[in-house]
Amino acid sequence: MAAVDAVARETHEIDRDALRVWFAIWPELVRELTAPGEDQQRRLQFFQMNGGYRLEAKTDSSHRFLYGHRYWPAIKRAMGGVKAAERWERLQECASASGAPRNFGLAMAAIAQMTLEQCGPDFLKTAYEPKLVAESPEEMSRRRARSGKPSLLARLTGAAGGDRVVFDEQKPEAWFPILATQEITTAAEADKRPYHEQDERCYEGMGPIPVDCRSGSCGTCWVGVIGGNANLDPVEEFERKRMEYFGYWDSGFVDGQGERPLVRLACQARANGSVTIVIPPWNGVFGRSRRERELGD
Repeated sequence: MAAVDAVARETHEIDRDALRVWFAIWPELVRELTAPGEDQQRRLQFFQMNGGYRLEAKTDSSHRFLYGHRYWPAIKRAMGGVKAAERWERLQECASASGAPRNFGLAMAAIAQMTLEQCGPDFLKTAYEPKLVAESPEEMSRRRARSGKPSLLARLTGAAGGDRVVFDEQKPEAWFPILATQEITTAAEADKRPYHEQDERCYEGMGPIPVDCRSGSCGTCWVGVIGGNANLDPVEEFERKRMEYFGYWDSGFVDGQGERPLVRLACQARANGSVTIVIPPWNGVFGRSRRERELGD
């Protein structure tokens, strides 16, 4: 966590929150809880793990929501030339050797190191060509901060305007409109595209965010916020207690005591402007009280 804190301070602002969100989605804690073993199936059931919770299947794509993702092939080549025991201490050297700008390369090197720790070095040898977003970081920042009010041209032509929730910046169509003070899952439900064909956790006609309730009881609808966090209402005590129960803040990479944490329950988070989110590929219930019951943690 100390290393990630240091890296975040030197990371371009477009990726600063996204870096912490990535580490919150892929903490060592989840790897330990879902590790293969004789009692794996029982643990998966006890911690209610669903979806793609193993990083091994997503080593090249888990960080697509970072702008620095475009430097991943170069980062992999640089990391492959450093001894495993020295990588955390030599992140800056690896980032520099990759040729990536320091304020992007350092964050991607930290992600590569955590991926190595959880998955081993085999992914360093795989070929991968990232899909590039044709925007500069500054253009992306402006788009994320777009006004909710339709422009004059939009009003005259009938084009879409207003606030929106973007859930995949690499896909121009990956967004849905949201009204002021509306919960994110309520807005998502109006999007009737067949997301259940892509994510088995989704139900037909329920939108792109997996959800099993609307009351904060299931924890299925957790999301990472990488843009427009100031447009969300502050977290309330009920949501805070539920997030602690689910364990999504337990990794320490997200400040659960802050007014607007970077990881939220979409059914509880109300928007007052446009927001850019990441939908984690898994969900579970593994807060400290449940771990203590199972593991004596």
